[in-house]
Amino acid sequence: MTENIEHGEFCKILGVTPKNVILEHFLALRGIDYGIGDVAKITGLNRATTYTIMKELIEQRIVKPSRIVGRTQLFKLDESNPNVKKLIEMFNHLLDKIVDEHDHLLVEQE
Repeated sequence: MTENIEHGEFCKILGVTPKNVILEHFLALRGIDYGIGDVAKITGLNRATTYTIMKELIEQRIVKPSRIVGRTQLFKLDESNPNVKKLIEMFNHLLDKIVDEHDHLLVEQE
């Protein structure tokens, strides 16, 4: 799947599954839209798996179509979905935890 790609805290806690890998990508870079092929390249997942997972995420209103560039449909997080709002909140909490741990390490080194 994504052996050579280092995963973030989101996947480390919730598990490295294709769905979580894609979710982590969209959460980390929210506000930016991507084509499904780009998501496959960035995440290291194969295209068939990425298309399957993206179909699920679209049906669950986690991601939504944003715009078309050339012949490519782009997608981004559907931040109006209450479940996505909770995922963002959790993701931000994980980021805060990482920053706090990093700051703590810096203080110990001084």
